Amino acid sequence: MIGLLALLACTAPDDTGLAAADPETRAVVMSTLSFGRRADDGTAWGFDVDGRVSDAGDDEGCGHADLVDADGLAGIDSAFSGMVPALEATEAGAVEGLVQDSLLNGELLLLVEVSGVDDPLDDDCVDVRILRGSGTPMIGTDGGMLDGQTFALAPDAEPAVIECVPLVAGSVRAGPFALTLDFQVLDVALAFHMTDASLRLDLSEDGRTGWGYFGGSVPTADILVIVDEGDLADIADLVRGLVNAAADLEPNDEDTCDALSVVFEYGATEAFIYEGAPTPGS
Repeated sequence: MIGLLALLACTAPDDTGLAAADPETRAVVMSTLSFGRRADDGTAWGFDVDGRVSDAGDDEGCGHADLVDADGLAGIDSAFSGMVPALEATEAGAVEGLVQDSLLNGELLLLVEVSGVDDPLDDDCVDVRILRGSGTPMIGTDGGMLDGQTFALAPDAEPAVIECVPLVAGSVRAGPFALTLDFQVLDVALAFHMTDASLRLDLSEDGRTGWGYFGGSVPTADILVIVDEGDLADIADLVRGLVNAAADLEPNDEDTCDALSVVFEYGATEAFIYEGAPTPGS
């Protein structure tokens, strides 16, 4: 009799009468990508890449003061955002559109997966993967990427994995990680080797859309390839001067910095990930 009661206790339903739901996995593909910009009030999205709140004149930041984001967080490193208006006034303004083209033609497919989701709004421990996808996305009549597509993983790209980070009000922040961004700009193959990177993703409650930004440290040499080898020779000195003057990370012995904090903002749409051999988007 005692054994029967013990068995019944082990198999009895919980107080709600409902079985606990299995954790969910949600994934999105970045469908739009643009350089992070500064708002009219001087705020900018981004992260504290170097773990330091720098004031103007701080040698560790090569004299550049850190920014504040729209949520009031200080120490934001987003030096490239200050260059965007100047670049947009030159031929270099076309670069952003070419980066977006790289997303839509499948050259640069970036996926974000959030797994272990018990609550889509607030969860104290979810896992995040940032992945490079493989395949050519299907594009709608509006020129945008269609949602609900399946993408394989790029065979030569290691995913960035950040374990057990909180999901707060549908928003997750994950980092640090390393990420290489490969794209074609003006017949030049660029590779931004971003280190000390972090990512924010705000998911809709149904997981079908997302918005966010990611950023980190990019060597100035990676950025200057576009003027060293591209079709921007007539403004090469201008761009080189802007990049070197804005560099705010990795100070060297010459009182200058060898890296620049760069932030990208993105929109995202629901996607599915196929873990087998690469196949086209479907």
